[in-house]
Amino acid sequence: MKILDSDHCVAILRRQLDLRQHVLPQDELGVTAISVGELTHGARKSARPAENLARLDVLLSSLSFFPFDDIAARQFGRIKARLENEGQRLRNLDLQIAAIALEQQSPLVTHNRRHFIRIEGLRLEDWL
Repeated sequence: MKILDSDHCVAILRRQLDLRQHVLPQDELGVTAISVGELTHGARKSARPAENLARLDVLLSSLSFFPFDDIAARQFGRIKARLENEGQRLRNLDLQIAAIALEQQSPLVTHNRRHFIRIEGLRLEDWL
């Protein structure tokens, strides 16, 4: 399982990323509840919300869904405390996405490497 960050989902929706170049037939792709919220927000604020929400629904129907549950919440707290103790900050939404990827023991497919590189044990891939 590989978890797509919002930036990669946007690239897919804009036809800037062809999954066939990166995904093997046996690969499964997922998305976090956090990214679904970010993507829905973006689609609703766009010039063509109905069209973009429909395209988002098609994309999401082909992905597994990972909620922010109690296990991910504990991961989030652990990561946030460690980063704060080191004098670092990261947006809570990014921390929640990272916590879900860690809980699932799945790589996070993101172009925001500089945000996520500080999270110990998080595997990253960038297809952009």
